[in-house]
Amino acid sequence: MAKRKYEHLFISGVDPEVQAQRTYAAIGFINGKTFEGCNDYNIYWVGDKPYGAYGTKKWGEIMHGPHTHKYPELLIHLGTDPDHPFDLGAEIEMCMGEELEKYVFNRSTIVCIPAGFVHAPWRILKVTRPFLMIEINQSTIRTEKSRKDLVSKEDLKRMLFVDAGYEDEGIEAKMHWPEAAGPRPEKMKPLK
Repeated sequence: MAKRKYEHLFISGVDPEVQAQRTYAAIGFINGKTFEGCNDYNIYWVGDKPYGAYGTKKWGEIMHGPHTHKYPELLIHLGTDPDHPFDLGAEIEMCMGEELEKYVFNRSTIVCIPAGFVHAPWRILKVTRPFLMIEINQSTIRTEKSRKDLVSKEDLKRMLFVDAGYEDEGIEAKMHWPEAAGPRPEKMKPLK
């Protein structure tokens, strides 16, 4: 059957290699490479069992370290119980600002992050019911600059960091794999 003209505008699932890195379904990861002018969106399920791909055996062990983006970001944590839509079914910890002011929430929540604003560590403390995670980066490409200088050497061992989209500032695109997660899984692709 011939490919239809607008088929590329309907996204359901991700590349099988990407999905193989995840314990639960990724609905879609799209950006300006998907179609011109599209912002960067990541939509995925977070289940009641930790992501083994990130070396996590129980929630709270590994976290995404503090970082900034060139453009605003929204992190949407969406509960899945239609009778109790504000019950996230999970407990999330998020730090904000260079002082890493800590917030813990268990309700469906949108975290609004201005451009250049330090945020995270972000970590999942517990999950009692799967929830949806939607990341919206208001740019056609994902930008992220790690701020390892804000955490102790001990905490650094438990944090995942990404640098991407800052090559114009001389920062190489790469991922810092957390030592506490053990060896990086072979199936996980390195950043290009």
